[in-house]
Amino acid sequence: MHQEILKATSDAFPSLSLSGARVEPLNEIGGSGRRYLRIHTDSEKSLILMEYTGERPDNLKFIPAGRILSRSGNRIPAILHHDERRGRIWIEDLGSRHLWDYRETPWPEKSRLYKVVIDEITKLHSFDLDKLSATEEATLEPPFDEKLYNWEQDYFFEHFLGHYSRRAPSYLTALREEPEFANLAMELAALPRVLVHRDFQSQNILIRDNCPYMIDYQGLRLGLAAYDIASLVHDPYVCLTGKQREELIHYAFRHHHSDKEQQAYTRCATQRLMQALGAYAMLANSSGKQHFLQYIPSALESLREILEKEVILPSLVPYLSDEALSL
Repeated sequence: MHQEILKATSDAFPSLSLSGARVEPLNEIGGSGRRYLRIHTDSEKSLILMEYTGERPDNLKFIPAGRILSRSGNRIPAILHHDERRGRIWIEDLGSRHLWDYRETPWPEKSRLYKVVIDEITKLHSFDLDKLSATEEATLEPPFDEKLYNWEQDYFFEHFLGHYSRRAPSYLTALREEPEFANLAMELAALPRVLVHRDFQSQNILIRDNCPYMIDYQGLRLGLAAYDIASLVHDPYVCLTGKQREELIHYAFRHHHSDKEQQAYTRCATQRLMQALGAYAMLANSSGKQHFLQYIPSALESLREILEKEVILPSLVPYLSDEALSL
């Protein structure tokens, strides 16, 4: 298999010497339908090869999304060659250091790095949508609207509460029908939309020479800037204190900080954390990826903290207590 990959790489880059090259698998194709490999060439340089399938439609959006991100001035690893027929994309290798790898860094340095990352995503959020052609807009993933927000909520109910709640299914059905969930979806869908990454968390941000580069951006779509910021600040992969989160939130919205912005942020964070809990539960219990269980307590604690401070989903709060869940 690796010899075939080296042959395909040689065909794509005829001037590249690969006589002593080797292939290093970085992951196996899972639910995403994507596999990454590092190709070590004869020189000190290396390439990343992404192999993808049509299992998930967003995989087919990687190339057009990358073009849009380049137009918006965002840093991404350079796309070097695309073999559309075989589903292969060769990408610039910027190393394996993600924002996640700085999780134990002292706060002054970590804070500086997070703020640089926020500056990077702000470029995307500030992109003039009028500059998108109809063709480009058609390549985006479906936008965040009531339907998508409701889908995320259903995901949370099915995979998280459906698996871990001690309450009878009839109670969960009644809870799902509470109007506060539909109201949350309607409120978020009514807000002005911008371009968003969709999964802007620490493991989807490469760091090279103290500069952030976005990866796994095939979910690019129209949505709320606060959703991306909430994905970063309430990232269950990295433990931040409440004070640290407040510092980053204030920095992200420093130019237009208002009660309205704060309200939008807490609602986006609530929505995002429900989505994350649903995803971790599904990956652990339906896809056999048990390591995702370790992130549930952090995401759950963040959701509890928000709902205890803000009246967003009052009916949900009792269902999130330790007594109500079998974790």
